[in-house]
Amino acid sequence: MRVMRVVTRPNLGGPMRQAIALWHAHRDLGARTLLVTGVVGRGEAALDPTAGGVPRLDWREALQRGAAAEGWVELPHLQRGVAPWADLRAGRALRRLLRRWPADVVHTHTSKAGWIGRRAARRAGAAVIAHTFHGHVLQDYFGRAVSAWLQRLERRLAARTDVLIAVSDSCADELAAAGIAARERFVVVPPAVPFAPLLPRAAARARLGIEPDQFRLACVGRLVPIKRVAHFVELFADRPGWHGDVFGDGPERAGLQARIAAVAGGRVHLRGAEPDVASLLPAYDALVLPSVREGCPLVAVEAFRAGVPVVGYDVPGVRDVLGRWGGGLLVPVAAGPAGLGAAVARLAEGPALTAATVAAARAGVGRFAPTAVAAQLLGLYEAAKRAGAGYDVPAEA
Repeated sequence: MRVMRVVTRPNLGGPMRQAIALWHAHRDLGARTLLVTGVVGRGEAALDPTAGGVPRLDWREALQRGAAAEGWVELPHLQRGVAPWADLRAGRALRRLLRRWPADVVHTHTSKAGWIGRRAARRAGAAVIAHTFHGHVLQDYFGRAVSAWLQRLERRLAARTDVLIAVSDSCADELAAAGIAARERFVVVPPAVPFAPLLPRAAARARLGIEPDQFRLACVGRLVPIKRVAHFVELFADRPGWHGDVFGDGPERAGLQARIAAVAGGRVHLRGAEPDVASLLPAYDALVLPSVREGCPLVAVEAFRAGVPVVGYDVPGVRDVLGRWGGGLLVPVAAGPAGLGAAVARLAEGPALTAATVAAARAGVGRFAPTAVAAQLLGLYEAAKRAGAGYDVPAEA
């Protein structure tokens, strides 16, 4: 089976890491993948697929090799944001590539790749079109008018998509509530999490310059409003003995730095984007997830494997991982940063609670193994192919 996987950009986010993991896992299962991405935006941390073992092909080489091509191709016109002319060029390039590399399945990830990639796949006559929602931008990102327009767009695309995948039940429920498609059309497939080698706690602390007996918390995510990293900073206001690290970068960096100086002194550090953050998690006493919402936070799964307890707000995505799929402490959003701090304090003061939380979390790690996820996806592709692929387009579309 030939799978063309399309992702908007190769940044440090979960979708790209999953795409690299699936490239290898599908190869092991006998499926060949051509990974197609756009370009990383200004100020974003890049994740080079070649560093993850996916060979890079330039555009001409991919066209010349045709059906024999395998690896990673970058389309410079595929990019985030509003770019109508670039979007048209990216769509044409994808259609041209599909004529030379006849995919059995075109599987898109993230919003922009989904919009352009699914249209190109349908026009190129792809047998099966799949799309994974790693979350969504239908609320909490844009104003009402833009959100309504995006809902209409996603609804029309969903009607022409053969396999709709959500990375959590919460994500699927929200998409159905927004009218994107009926709930029964969404298949929940957890993200593939590539498990990096873990450093022992002492070695991880030494690399990060953390004292052996210091109580230390971590927060991992882009420094953007949806991640609500300011709440992580605020929980240190009344906890003078605690220290913390933020891994990630983004437009809120300057504001967070100022807030750190105001409420936490030198006890919280902005460490920037760290590609190897998963291997460093054993250095920490807990991971905190203060996000407004998540699709399915991969870093929580990495913390599970590292034996690090996780505390987060009871919001979509986070509740799936810390509740049904693993183990962690959920805090009502109304409790705010003080509530996050109180939950962490329960862990700090209760070794038995920490041990039980870690044990429950580790029990759920297996479902995220790349081979398990890849096998589940191949089953969905084969079922769609046997069914003849395609759904009726509603009259309103």
